[in-house]
Amino acid sequence: MHILAACAVVLVFVFSLFTTAFAFDSPVIILKSSFLDSEGRVNVVGTVRNFASTPVQVKVGVVTDDGRTMQTPTYGRVIWPLTDSPFKFVLDRGVNASEPFIMEVQESKVPNYNSMLVLSYGSMAVGEERAFVGTIKNIGPFDAYNVSVFAGIHSPDHKSQLETVKSNIIPVIKSGEELEFTALPDPAIREDVLYYSCAGLDYDAPITTIKTGEGGFIPYNLNAVAQISSMRYENSTDSIAFGVRPYAPNGGALNLTIPQLSQKQTVTVMLDGVLHDASVRGDGKTMYIDFFVPQGDHQVQVQGVRNVPEFPFAMLALATVTAGIIALARVKAAFKIY
Repeated sequence: MHILAACAVVLVFVFSLFTTAFAFDSPVIILKSSFLDSEGRVNVVGTVRNFASTPVQVKVGVVTDDGRTMQTPTYGRVIWPLTDSPFKFVLDRGVNASEPFIMEVQESKVPNYNSMLVLSYGSMAVGEERAFVGTIKNIGPFDAYNVSVFAGIHSPDHKSQLETVKSNIIPVIKSGEELEFTALPDPAIREDVLYYSCAGLDYDAPITTIKTGEGGFIPYNLNAVAQISSMRYENSTDSIAFGVRPYAPNGGALNLTIPQLSQKQTVTVMLDGVLHDASVRGDGKTMYIDFFVPQGDHQVQVQGVRNVPEFPFAMLALATVTAGIIALARVKAAFKIY
């Protein structure tokens, strides 16, 4: 994407600017400014960067000159480590506010499926409206819901933020589908908009089912403070397979739950092609798979997710046939014809 170079420049600039001022263990407002919009209202905009090693949810606050404290979440509800999310306050006409500040931070223990959605866009503003346009393609195994794209508009020297934009919400992007998006700046600053930088995505947590082919699927739930990629079902090994990279420097725990199909179901975990130590237990309805993922990028296979021993099914089939024969015999006995 054209924008990556611009983001890298901003990253280097921000690191040099804040290295001596902030500890790299919490989110920080790295850019902030305000402007008067086309309706005469003060807009307070800025960007939060997460310097923590875990994903967080952040609420930003301002205090208005009439004594109110306003708060808003960042456009990206979850801010992943060393990534940014912008924010924006639109005040009532005639009202001013303090500089923005971080009001609340909560650690978010959710896996990052952002790699399932691929953004394609150019950095330059488009047309008379100076629009931010592009496409989103869902390369993941499940549908994405309530998807929106956000971006910042910075001054050419990246020392201030002119505006924060967000596209309309796309209700659903189906697996394999590619859709267009558009976001528009406020008309009051339109002439100053040259390019957009460091775009990001926000969407609802996906309904996690994996297609197994021929209309089948496996429901599951995955919990990990990590980035998850290429989630899929592999028929040859009867596996849920995926890439994983923990955010914590020392690695982290991963928990996966899947339906239990039999009391004799056997599930094993392979990490980078080697049998990996894992806690696996079932309660008759659900299989609970817990294991530790070391630091770095790894490939995981959770094998045996659909393996149901043949014996129970054979016995079930035999019992069904036997019950049918007995029922038929009883019907014939009850309605015997002479």
